[in-house]
Amino acid sequence: MIFVRRDIIRPTAQDARAAVAEFLLTAAFMASVFSLVRWGIGTMAPGASAAELRVRVAAVSASVGVLIVGFAVSRPGRFSGAHMNPAITLGLFAAGAVPARRVLPYLAAQVSGSIVAAMLARLLWGPSVGEEPVKWAVVQPGNGWSGWAVAAAEAATLAAIVAVMCAVKNRRPRWPLAWIVGALFGLQGAILGTLSGGSANPARQLGPALFSGDVHLLIVYLVAPVAGAMLAGHIATGHRLRHPSRIEDFGPAAPGPAARAQAEAVDQAEVVPVVAGLGGVHRRSQEVERSCGSARRSPW
Repeated sequence: MIFVRRDIIRPTAQDARAAVAEFLLTAAFMASVFSLVRWGIGTMAPGASAAELRVRVAAVSASVGVLIVGFAVSRPGRFSGAHMNPAITLGLFAAGAVPARRVLPYLAAQVSGSIVAAMLARLLWGPSVGEEPVKWAVVQPGNGWSGWAVAAAEAATLAAIVAVMCAVKNRRPRWPLAWIVGALFGLQGAILGTLSGGSANPARQLGPALFSGDVHLLIVYLVAPVAGAMLAGHIATGHRLRHPSRIEDFGPAAPGPAARAQAEAVDQAEVVPVVAGLGGVHRRSQEVERSCGSARRSPW
């Protein structure tokens, strides 16, 4: 008999509001990325040297890192957790730091935010956003990089970032996680930007690739970061089971009493048989989701 937990497809009102915030954050983040690439890369003179390109890519990547920090510590960011990255959401879900019911709304918000941001960039910058060297800010690997090499770099990058997030989250006194994550994303972009592309975010590549028509290696940029992040999350889960300690939630912050009661009611998840065995009797699971506890505060 196969069971599906109803809370996976039944998010609370708190989760829905957090997903809306995640959509707005992702759209604003990606629109800012388009603008940074337009200013930083689009103003390069034809025939610019490889050294100049590396410097400009590093500057854009550092600015993206600062953006991540800014969005993370903003009020909407502290409310939703400011993932803005499907790989982060799924990696933290694998680590038990994001309840199952938030995963699908967050993924939908991030994907739609990336696409809407591309539309906004076209309205803001006109046809120039689709012309070389901007080309919709699509990420491309350097010469000599195979699909397997790009996949390895993307997976390793997200595995490292999620591992750091899970490790830092449990430290006391608390470390400034937003600054650490922003620095890591900025650093990986500066190092890998002219090599593997340095996307490290499926939402970062999806909208640009669809609008530019450059879907070469798109599946790699979508799947590899998620695989690396979820691997790190599962390893963190195994470590937590061997060394029990409470990991706080990486989702919406500080729900009120009513929202908390609603979330706790949902967490007493019903398990419904989808493919019934003999008799097909409904069962109710009394096990509360304890992987990360109810939302108490933003991870940042």
